[in-house]
Amino acid sequence: MAQNEIAEFEGLWEGGYYEGDPTVPLAKTSYRSFGYISTLYATYLRCIRPYIHEDTVALEIGPGRGTWTKGLLPAKEIWVMDALPAEYNGFFEYLKQPENVKYLQVEDFECRDLPNDHFDYMFSFGCLCHVSFDGIEAYAENVFDKLKPGANCFWMVADKKRYERFRKYADHYDIWKQLSPVRSKLKLFRPFFNMFSRMSTPDFMKKDDFAESQQGHWHDAGAERTCEMLKSKGYRIIEQDVGTVPRDPIIHFVRP
Repeated sequence: MAQNEIAEFEGLWEGGYYEGDPTVPLAKTSYRSFGYISTLYATYLRCIRPYIHEDTVALEIGPGRGTWTKGLLPAKEIWVMDALPAEYNGFFEYLKQPENVKYLQVEDFECRDLPNDHFDYMFSFGCLCHVSFDGIEAYAENVFDKLKPGANCFWMVADKKRYERFRKYADHYDIWKQLSPVRSKLKLFRPFFNMFSRMSTPDFMKKDDFAESQQGHWHDAGAERTCEMLKSKGYRIIEQDVGTVPRDPIIHFVRP
């Protein structure tokens, strides 16, 4: 039976079966337009889903409305810390009043209201990029004793060099431009395509997010610099960047 099954492959896929290049962000595949997922969903799959289960006690820094908290809901407990009140963020309304979430509005980076040796998972996305490096360092120091040994942690931080490199090669990550090269040959439709490109240009391509005078600006912590700081505080770096977001590094580290 096995020999017959193996024999069925005779003459198939001459030159070797080829699905597409998995190392290229927008490589064409046999899945065609169905072969691409959001960077946020990729981050959820890589940084949240494998670590969240019914026994997990999770901590999130800067939940905002609770978009990422939603992915943490299967956990036993979820503690979140935010500079703004839950009512302002519409947090519990968005999540439909989950009973396993404790919301803390903070005034500093002291983490004083968190219990010691309590959390086995920590996550932050879209928050620490708006916090000064001194603030990030304070969080790293003050949260250390709140984590259990072996706790997995994921922090997204701002990295200006990475940001500028992404802007320079943005077309490489633009699904519209990478998957529709034929559009450049269609002269009749070129005005439409140009208009669409202008309309779809994201805000981060139009302004300097690192401008100090801009409210909500980014602080250039840098992935490498942040990793060195984390190591000095006693953490172990697993990956300087998990690689799910082309523009922004997400550091995976562990409390030994």
